[in-house]
Amino acid sequence: MLHLAWIVPLLLLIVFIASPRFRGDIAESRVRRILAQGLDKRHYTILNDRVLPLGGGTIDIDHIVVSKFGIFVIDSLQARGWVSGTEVQDRWKESSLGRTRRFDNPVYRNRLQAQALSKLLEMPPRVFHHMVVICGHKGFKGDCPPSVVAPEKLIRRMRSKGEHLLDDQQAARALTGIEAARLKARGGFFVDRVAVLKGALVLVLLAGLYLVFGDSVREFADTLSQRSERKENPEWFHADGSRKTEREIWEESLRCAYSPDTGRCSCHEPDGTRADLEFEYCRELAERGSILRQ
Repeated sequence: MLHLAWIVPLLLLIVFIASPRFRGDIAESRVRRILAQGLDKRHYTILNDRVLPLGGGTIDIDHIVVSKFGIFVIDSLQARGWVSGTEVQDRWKESSLGRTRRFDNPVYRNRLQAQALSKLLEMPPRVFHHMVVICGHKGFKGDCPPSVVAPEKLIRRMRSKGEHLLDDQQAARALTGIEAARLKARGGFFVDRVAVLKGALVLVLLAGLYLVFGDSVREFADTLSQRSERKENPEWFHADGSRKTEREIWEESLRCAYSPDTGRCSCHEPDGTRADLEFEYCRELAERGSILRQ
């Protein structure tokens, strides 16, 4: 039963990976990386995962980028297969492997995020650019809404907004206002507990896999190591592939000579140092691979 203990955490991890929450984290991480690598930090300030007040509640914004070209409000999500929907539809569709899943219109949610920022910062809507980045999908069926952009085209779309909409003081005021209104992520303690649980599941899974497959992995690693050693040092191995002992390797490195005429025998290390061996042992090594016979 101990060897089967890894199956339970494996199943739990599969369920977690298939969840919308995990898929959303993947998309958010990818967009975060794209923004960090593609934007010049001298002209763009990137804020990720901000929770801001909206009326009597809160609103989550995946990415906010403040620049003199305006404030970019970016929502990221992960989808499979084909995506279809319009700006006015309440629900969009995701079709993959014959299955259809419906989800809330991300363009509408993204527009609410931009409106919340506009109200919070007391800035006109024209300085905000709202964009939805969909990762992992095959494409968009029908006409793609203008605010929806593929991850690989995000930076190009942002750079196309070249009109100066904010001066330095307005950009600084926007950053100060966002950070001042920032709220702690909802369910912080719960999120921490989920992260700990996820880490514990991974550890249990790895421990179970080690118990089940540890010997096989070690045997495979030893085989690869021996194969590499044999290729680099073939003299360390016998013809049948078995490894020679350290003594055998040392004996073969010696240069021994025995003279029947004089009855003398001597062995030398590869560096020329004389090896102090008994006469019979020296003679045996000389007879085995005598340089005179060679």
